[in-house]
Amino acid sequence: MVDPSELLDLARTADATGWDSIQVADAPFFPEVTSEPYPYTPDGKRFWPLATPVLDPWVAITAMAVVTERLRFLPSVLRLAIRHPLLEAKALCSVAAIAGDRVALGVGLAWMPEEFRWLGVDKRTRGARQNEAIQVIRLLLGGGFVEFHGKYFDFDRLIMAPVPQKKIPIYVGGSSLPALRRAARYGDGWIGIVHTIAETKRLLADLNAMRRELGRDREPFDVMLHCPDAVTVDDVRRLEDLGVTDLQIAPWTLPNVLGELGVSSMVLQPPLAVKQEALARYAGDVIAKCS
Repeated sequence: MVDPSELLDLARTADATGWDSIQVADAPFFPEVTSEPYPYTPDGKRFWPLATPVLDPWVAITAMAVVTERLRFLPSVLRLAIRHPLLEAKALCSVAAIAGDRVALGVGLAWMPEEFRWLGVDKRTRGARQNEAIQVIRLLLGGGFVEFHGKYFDFDRLIMAPVPQKKIPIYVGGSSLPALRRAARYGDGWIGIVHTIAETKRLLADLNAMRRELGRDREPFDVMLHCPDAVTVDDVRRLEDLGVTDLQIAPWTLPNVLGELGVSSMVLQPPLAVKQEALARYAGDVIAKCS
């Protein structure tokens, strides 16, 4: 959720300093008032200003992909439950073609009733509909003529081109038991939210048990999350030992980094130069030592 004018410079810096990926938010709009509390804060309040600029994820990813060479990109997470999978598959395939397949797809359930109501989608069926949507997108990514006949999505033989030249992973987000089951059954990985090392250990034990029950425990599986108590290189290695493959972090929000750069830790959006310096420092202090 940075200033859109900074995206290309941040992507270039991350690409040059050894970062693996950039994950972008998805939010079509923010209702002034919501009829349900935000599920990921203790008080149910949204923690960002409602006027925060959030680009369409496919637009942001395409722009950054054309100025980078290594980085891969993914929405974290795309609110697939309020979108039609045929159109999202087309967007994903198009971006993959521009980005040289340096993309992945992170999906999750939208939570605001207003999103569903104003977009004409039934919130009560969001979980089952997302299960089908994941299957539809995976089918289309394979190329050739395909058809699908489900409860929520139904179409006869069609073809979509271009399609990616290599497998595009689909990651499932969310920390509830249904979300973990969805990731275990349909995902190439799981995207968590904010979890301590202890919470991560418990969640991954549940997730791995589900994957074993489904006979998927020997398949490659990525785990992505933000862990506020993973501060040192040893902390990162502890997460790796648990099965975490990707640590999500915005290094300019770390108090020690900001303090050294002369910026208050309460400032989540320091100037671009500070963000770039934080990216480079974290890459040298942590990423390079964990490679």
